[in-house]
Amino acid sequence: MAPRRRVVAVDAPGYGASDPPPQPMPIEGYARAIAVAFDEAEAGSVDLFGYHTGALVAAELARQRPDKVSRLILIGVPYFLGAEREAWRVRLAEPTWLSEDFAQFQHRWDYFITRRAPGVSLARGFDNFVDELRAYPRGWWAHEAAFTFDVADCFGGVRQPTLVINPRNHLAEASRRAAGALANGRLLEMPHLENGIFDVAADELATIMDEFLRAPAAP
Repeated sequence: MAPRRRVVAVDAPGYGASDPPPQPMPIEGYARAIAVAFDEAEAGSVDLFGYHTGALVAAELARQRPDKVSRLILIGVPYFLGAEREAWRVRLAEPTWLSEDFAQFQHRWDYFITRRAPGVSLARGFDNFVDELRAYPRGWWAHEAAFTFDVADCFGGVRQPTLVINPRNHLAEASRRAAGALANGRLLEMPHLENGIFDVAADELATIMDEFLRAPAAP
């Protein structure tokens, strides 16, 4: 996307190269933090792309700051309610503590390295593994935020044109629900994509995103 427009990849608080907050924060807090970054950069109106938990942050930022966000693109939206949401919280937001035993990292090593998607290089898988470890042992905080977040209230308040791109994975049905909850949402099914989509289909996704962002606004 960078040759076509200015692209900024924001590291949320506690992830990537960003300092962590002193305690777990809700999705609303992540959204406010990113809005502050845009304001201080005098970025003006922006288009947002969010993936997985980032899809909730992007939607919440759009709801909070309709003056700041023009359009949204979301992939892999964890749009869960009630008991289903709680089941995901129990599964993915289990607290972790740092120890001297490598076994604490084995599951993520297997996910990013041993069982990486076809088309994802070993070097890329290792980069992803290292990037995730930078948030350890606080990495579960964002999952806790995602699965205690009122997605229905948030998505019901988003008015911006939104494209939900839907590859074939465990969040496909949840993403369909998310698209249906949006006042101005469009769902694009992409069943030929499954895992490692940003490595194996970067050009295809960039073209789709660019076409959506360039399209004239509906009357």
